[in-house]
Amino acid sequence: MEKVLIVDDRLKKRMGIICFIPAICFFFSLVYYLVLLFPLTHGHPQPESVVGITSQHYNTLFLLLGISATISAAVLLYCIVYVVRIKSMNTPTKMIWMLLLLIVPISFILFWNFIVRREPKEEPVYTNIA
Repeated sequence: MEKVLIVDDRLKKRMGIICFIPAICFFFSLVYYLVLLFPLTHGHPQPESVVGITSQHYNTLFLLLGISATISAAVLLYCIVYVVRIKSMNTPTKMIWMLLLLIVPISFILFWNFIVRREPKEEPVYTNIA
């Protein structure tokens, strides 16, 4: 008997939230850094002032980027398992999606938009990823 994954609207919304979280985390890190550098826009900033601000807030920036990378790794693992289990997708397409997901955190949004959101209600899947 073939295993079928029921992809209802609740699952699609949940996966959409999961796929948007890494982009939101990295965006929050970027906004935090730009807010730190905002006072330099009122004059002619010296290069050492940018370095000084960055070094003063290095621990916080490192923590934000570390949390963002950890969340992205978890979402990457989730999405790769999801891609590998889909029976209707051919192997080269799966490999392209895996590489794209691995390289760019924004690709999670593209993955949700092109693969998950447009899936039929019932998707045949493999029982395991081995």
